[in-house]
Amino acid sequence: MLLHDRLLDAARDITTAEGWSALTMGAVASRAGISRQHLYNEIGTKDELGNALINRETDEFLAVTCEQLRAHPTDPVAGVGAAVQHALDHGAHNVLLKAVLHAGDPRGESLLPLLTARPEAVLTRAKQALAAEMLALQLDRDLSTAALDVFVDGLARLVLSHLTQPTGPAELAITQAQWLTRAAMSEG
Repeated sequence: MLLHDRLLDAARDITTAEGWSALTMGAVASRAGISRQHLYNEIGTKDELGNALINRETDEFLAVTCEQLRAHPTDPVAGVGAAVQHALDHGAHNVLLKAVLHAGDPRGESLLPLLTARPEAVLTRAKQALAAEMLALQLDRDLSTAALDVFVDGLARLVLSHLTQPTGPAELAITQAQWLTRAAMSEG
């Protein structure tokens, strides 16, 4: 796993400094101190490297976001508010997210579709993590399975929307998320 992380660190560094389109497998291998063939054996193609990079970033993001839910085990509204605040703060300072969102590549190479057009990369992972956390904390006790699915889908989409296309202050997203939480808990 150490080599895998080193490769993803190298890819992240190159992407944040020069953009995804500037990243070559040779540059990643060189930065990581291995041969290009070793990189292909470990990761696969450039697309697979992009998926792995976005997956790792998403998992780190979700782990810390779920910690915020855990910090409020008896108050889902406060927990969701804290989690959304963290997610938006983290996103505002995340250099990889900024590089992905602001990449203007004339060749069309971008990681942006992983955030916006391929739900399994981020949206599905976020929904699964949020649902699992709600179940673990028993915050779903007043929700049917269908209501929980609708709630986590709406919450994940709201946060992703505010991360990728912010149109107002973070407080707006927090208020929206808390409203959604209150509505879900009262409908349960």
